Amino acid sequence: MTNQEKKQYLLQYRNNESEISRTIEELTRWESRARRVTSGWSDLSSGTSNQGDRIQMCVEKIIEMQNKLAEQIDRGVALREDIEKAIGAVADDRLRLLLRYRYIDGYTWERIAVEMHYSWRQVVRMHGKALEEMS
Repeated sequence: MTNQEKKQYLLQYRNNESEISRTIEELTRWESRARRVTSGWSDLSSGTSNQGDRIQMCVEKIIEMQNKLAEQIDRGVALREDIEKAIGAVADDRLRLLLRYRYIDGYTWERIAVEMHYSWRQVVRMHGKALEEMS
């Protein structure tokens, strides 16, 4: 596996975390819509089924988003376990920490440099070495 392929593999977890965040935002929007629809439903005798249809649509979308979120979380747990295992195979403690900061915690190069007390350039060099050590 090339270093680029290793990076793509390691980035899967962070990408999945971003998808989870977007799904949570969308779920929140649908829940907000459902509250607006139900709070506007003050007169059942108006004879319109339009309101009921909108409520049903919101409930269906909320259930769909909840199911999607559960799948993404399950996928994230599995990805994290796989990626932690791959990172754990790197012998050098510093390189393992760097990989965890970058691919599990999502730290920027600058933040990693601060956390590890290295220059940005040194962190980038160490990252290349860490990728080389990954099997």
